[in-house]
Amino acid sequence: MNPWRFFVRKSSTFVTSPIFYANAEPHIGHAYTAVLCDVAHRWNRLKHPGAQAQFSIGTDEHGSKIFQAALAAKSTPKQFCDRVSSKFSDLFTDLELSHTNFIRTTDPAHLEAVQHFWMKIQDNGYIYKSTYSGYYSITDECFIPEEDVVKKIVEGGAEKLTLKSNGTPVEWIEEENYMFRLSEFREKVAEWINRENIVVHPSKYKSLALTSLEMSEDLSISRSRSRLSWGIPVPNDPTQTIYVWLDALVNYLTVTGFPNAQSVWPPTCQVIGKDITKFHLYYWPAFLMAAGLSLPQKVFIHGHWLIDNVKMSKSLGNVVNPSEAITKFTAEGLRYFLLKHGNPSYDCSFNWNSCLQTINSDLVNNVGNLLNRSTVEKINKEGMYPKMEIEDIEAEIRENAKKLMEMVEESRENCVDLYDEMSYFKIIENLMLTMKEANRLFQSSQPWKEIDEKRLKSLLFVTYDTIRVVTILLQPITPKMAEFCLNRLGVPKNERNLENSRFGSYSGGKLGAERGVFIDRIQK
Repeated sequence: MNPWRFFVRKSSTFVTSPIFYANAEPHIGHAYTAVLCDVAHRWNRLKHPGAQAQFSIGTDEHGSKIFQAALAAKSTPKQFCDRVSSKFSDLFTDLELSHTNFIRTTDPAHLEAVQHFWMKIQDNGYIYKSTYSGYYSITDECFIPEEDVVKKIVEGGAEKLTLKSNGTPVEWIEEENYMFRLSEFREKVAEWINRENIVVHPSKYKSLALTSLEMSEDLSISRSRSRLSWGIPVPNDPTQTIYVWLDALVNYLTVTGFPNAQSVWPPTCQVIGKDITKFHLYYWPAFLMAAGLSLPQKVFIHGHWLIDNVKMSKSLGNVVNPSEAITKFTAEGLRYFLLKHGNPSYDCSFNWNSCLQTINSDLVNNVGNLLNRSTVEKINKEGMYPKMEIEDIEAEIRENAKKLMEMVEESRENCVDLYDEMSYFKIIENLMLTMKEANRLFQSSQPWKEIDEKRLKSLLFVTYDTIRVVTILLQPITPKMAEFCLNRLGVPKNERNLENSRFGSYSGGKLGAERGVFIDRIQK
């Protein structure tokens, strides 16, 4: 069998998160990316229960920035990476991620995968050795065009080279290293990006990728080991270190078992931030083509997170530690806020007070309050989830609930498409409008007063079935809250799949023993 041929079974899914650079501790942007991936993975499992579903995440631990950060911390690079990587791992646990793989680029299996990948590309004739010179961005760890460099005169009259876009340092480098024939793949990569079935989403990012293609030339994929020792050595040449981005991108292969028997390939969805578009939409597909491998089916790109509409910066002291936000708002609360206010097409803003208000309004009031009010013994003395046919619902309740029942069905249909598009903020908007209508019906029906038995039973049926369908659909977004609500309603675990999210499809039964509130009102 040719080990370079990979196939995806129809129901298999593979979601990848970018691996996060381990030169500093995680911030709120990392949390957002991770949660986006987690929701995509959980949706795959909800939509295809029992099918193979893989989700990888991890840390990128090689390169000069990490070497320098370790020196500043008076630590070895490996010890420094161990500490930072554990911070990311702890965050992913706290965020309730459901990843199947956590990879570190310092893992022995990754070194094997990278060197094997290098040899395949080299054997296929796409690597050659040459003297290369150019402007090198120390921060981004890549060569950049001359037009992106500005010269500044600093104190004392010395000249300093910086990157035009962000002012980070640039240096002129000339050395012998290995080159990848990137220019040979320009047209093929453009065809892949422009495929009719959406490879790049949101589509606005296509133009950014295509612009990179137009300016392309062959790519330097190694550095002198005397200048960069913290990385994976080039096979059969101990004087050179493999380019950190080639090293990092291969992580997506490593987690599948490559170069041995693979669990699944290609990725069905790769999630990235807009700042690494070039690497994933040009370098990565070109590397894969050179190796004879299939390309990702979808690349989902998102904007950055600002803090009160200001870019995060250590110098400004406005970097949000996601662990602190989880302590304040709970993991479910933070996940919900990021997904509700995160529109991937734009940069989004984190605000502590807005987060508090969103959680209290939606999760505490709109969902939690209705669940608590409708399941208390004073309202439901028998503690039962009634089962009724639509035509048997008491006439006035049926008339008043007509809009709600239509919204529930529409929500279900809309959510399927929106989950596939990863438009999570639209899903939340849709489901919260449905819950508001359910609250309106419950409040206007006043079940705490004297009420006819059939009318009460009808109201509880409509209310419970709305909460049931909505929380089944919310499982990928707020898994623990959804589980709490479904437990309270007594819905068996084997009746919480997508196929169960139709109004009136549940047979009813005894309410669950779950009591209390899932999330307390957040205080300032």
